[in-house]
Amino acid sequence: MSQNPAPSGRGRKIVVALLVVALAAALAWVAILLMQPADGPGEDGPGTTDSPGTSAPASPSATPSPTSSASDVPSAAPSLPAAEAATVVWPDPGGTLRYGAPEEAAAGFAEELAGFTDPVYGDFMQGDSRSGELEVRAISDGAVTTVLLRQLTDGNWYAIGAMSSEIVLDSPRSGDPITSPVALSGSSRAFEGTVEVVIRSHGSAEALGTGIVMGGAGPDLGPFSGSIQWDNPGSGGGVLLLFETSAKDGSVWTAAAVPVAFAAQQ
Repeated sequence: MSQNPAPSGRGRKIVVALLVVALAAALAWVAILLMQPADGPGEDGPGTTDSPGTSAPASPSATPSPTSSASDVPSAAPSLPAAEAATVVWPDPGGTLRYGAPEEAAAGFAEELAGFTDPVYGDFMQGDSRSGELEVRAISDGAVTTVLLRQLTDGNWYAIGAMSSEIVLDSPRSGDPITSPVALSGSSRAFEGTVEVVIRSHGSAEALGTGIVMGGAGPDLGPFSGSIQWDNPGSGGGVLLLFETSAKDGSVWTAAAVPVAFAAQQ
């Protein structure tokens, strides 16, 4: 058997040259791999590619804070004509509190203005198509306070006065201009003959003046008269409120009210 001859010197040179070329190619490929980003090909992170005609996904942004729509923001109530505003005792004709039903207006007057603690309400008694009255009692068989109610041109309901079975106010009358001191007259029957008086301007929780007048204490109405000093702002309007308190616990027993105008002092 014959053996393969050993490569000649020329053959060895060719083999070495081929090995050098192969090594250089391998080194070049390694360099190309090292130049790639750690996350792999593409610019959008691991495992993402950009398709032709599409853009890369946008990064998440902060959630916008909620904003109130127009329906969530209370708007100012339309102003009543001056002639109508002058007839109102509750609520403030220049404020934003409004009642869509007469029963709500009566309850607002009784609890928020007159100060009844836990009143008992009767049914609304319709007068004409835009007015009526509703009876309020401190207890089921207590003295009657009749709240006079009217729907004005803005479509809402207002208390325009209140009458009591125990307090009859003759002067001042509804809508009268008053100055300080204001003279009061009428008749009443109350515990120890005492009728309390409060003068309040629309839109204010503070009384402009308070006092008492003395009337009848028996089963029959007895006359009262007196005058009340108060801080007259000289313009605007409000309410003159008279009420009797309970002999049992001092809570409001019955009330009468009229709207008044504040006349400038002479």
